[in-house]
Amino acid sequence: MAQRVLIIENDRDIRDIVCMVLEAEGYEIIAIDTTLPLKFIDYNADLILLDEWYNEKEGPMLCHEIKTIHQMQHTPIIIFSTSVKVEEIAKSCKADGFVRKPFDIGDLLSEIEKCMPADSGLSRQAI
Repeated sequence: MAQRVLIIENDRDIRDIVCMVLEAEGYEIIAIDTTLPLKFIDYNADLILLDEWYNEKEGPMLCHEIKTIHQMQHTPIIIFSTSVKVEEIAKSCKADGFVRKPFDIGDLLSEIEKCMPADSGLSRQAI
């Protein structure tokens, strides 16, 4: 079974590119346009990629909300951001990782591999 990644990204171009890359890597992708954290439970994601600013809601606040949902407290979250302080932002909201925009695809894949739970589906191979 493929590992499932939930993408919550405001920029359609970035979202589309990330979806194509991750699908080519064998991940199952869900890209959504809602900021209702309780709905995220329904997606049963192994990992979440979260834009720092998503539809006028701060990603760190959304990250914190997700981490307070019992069923999702252990779901890894990676913050996407253009901020030079993205590492601090990720730590402050207890995100499991971060990717600074613009990003290198290899760096994105590396961060996903680092944060993906070991028991969440297929073991991954380096390309």
